[in-house]
Amino acid sequence: MGIIAKVGGALQQVFGEIAALASQASGVIQRQRKFDAHSLLKTFVLGFLQNPQASDEDLAQMAAQCGADVTPQAIEQRHTPALVAFLESVFRESVKLVIGSDQSLAPILERFASVVLLDSSTFVLPDEMQKQFRGCGGSYNSGASAMKLQTELDLRSGALVHVEIEAGRSPDGATSRQQARRGEGSLRISDLGYFNAAVFAETTAAKEYFLSRLQFGTGVLTPDGQNVELLSWLGKQPGPFVDQPILLGKAQRLSCRLIAWRLPAAQAKKRQRKLRRETMDKRGQEPSAERLAWCDWTMLVTNVSRDMLTPPEAVILYRARWQIELLFKRWKSQDLAAVLSGSTAVRQMVRVWSRLIGAVIQHWLLVASAWGDPSKSWVKVCEAIRPFVGRIAAGLPQWHELVRALTDLCRAIAKTCRRNQRAKPGTFELLNDVDRLDFRLT
Repeated sequence: MGIIAKVGGALQQVFGEIAALASQASGVIQRQRKFDAHSLLKTFVLGFLQNPQASDEDLAQMAAQCGADVTPQAIEQRHTPALVAFLESVFRESVKLVIGSDQSLAPILERFASVVLLDSSTFVLPDEMQKQFRGCGGSYNSGASAMKLQTELDLRSGALVHVEIEAGRSPDGATSRQQARRGEGSLRISDLGYFNAAVFAETTAAKEYFLSRLQFGTGVLTPDGQNVELLSWLGKQPGPFVDQPILLGKAQRLSCRLIAWRLPAAQAKKRQRKLRRETMDKRGQEPSAERLAWCDWTMLVTNVSRDMLTPPEAVILYRARWQIELLFKRWKSQDLAAVLSGSTAVRQMVRVWSRLIGAVIQHWLLVASAWGDPSKSWVKVCEAIRPFVGRIAAGLPQWHELVRALTDLCRAIAKTCRRNQRAKPGTFELLNDVDRLDFRLT
């Protein structure tokens, strides 16, 4: 099945079967008049996908395109707790649909069954939602209520492999996704919030791979079991890159590689300033001298063999982790999924769930139209999707019309949405040509 057929099938499932089941569970349609479950979902989700700041009048116009002739006042009356429950249910089911491209971004990614970027993003919610989604009580601007989306993006295929909804106060290291199995030959790339030597040992036992930064204070031993004074030991290693076998964790003693390089002085000082600010904010004291000295180095640990991944390739793959941060940025900045607009908590939550469903659909359309093409700007692709939303809405009931709309979208993006010229190569260029890595090492 081609990618257009995959996306078309997923869209019909969301606005068909998933909408119907969510309607029954939530009771959002008591008596069918103008709206049924399908037209109601299309009105709100596609309305906000077309225009994230859509007014009730804009939504009424989208409703007309979806077969429901209603007034803006009727849209206002639809803002009920049942609608919130309906949209939340649809989101939870929609993210279970895994849509990936057969086109890979770069040959380096094809060495692995999948390259899963694991990260989370927090969405502040109205205080009225704190029983369901507890925040951190105002700490770090998270508020009394917040939800965290634990998200896994496969950099190879573009698929949103998994999205888990958690309370905003839940730490990343305690998520159930730590123990998730992703298949033999898969690579997991995660930041320090998920660092856990025991989890890495489980990953290795399952014949999966991991790539992570090394957490400060973690025990490092030589292959014969001798404790290592890490900074002193690193300073004695030859070459711009340190690439040595180690045992990770004094308890686990997991056999893996340590890949490290010393940063330029200006970059190290920038890290130290950031560390000082964060430590003073959290603990009210200066970081230790040893912790500050760690800022001179970047250290990665991985169980991928040298034959399979060189140090420069490991650098580029870890840098590619930033793509999931950019995914969250598109959801929040372009799709406004984190903006609590609306005069009531119900109106705000309707927008949160509608925009999040729209963001997932937008990502499917991006995968269908631009994945595997390093010349495309994903920000521009997301904006180019919006003018096609009306055609997609009209084409949903008829398969051939839907496929035609998706095909025309792909053709339009193929001719447009090029990335702006940059002085330095970006992630996509580096993934396709490691030799372009301009990385100053000292």
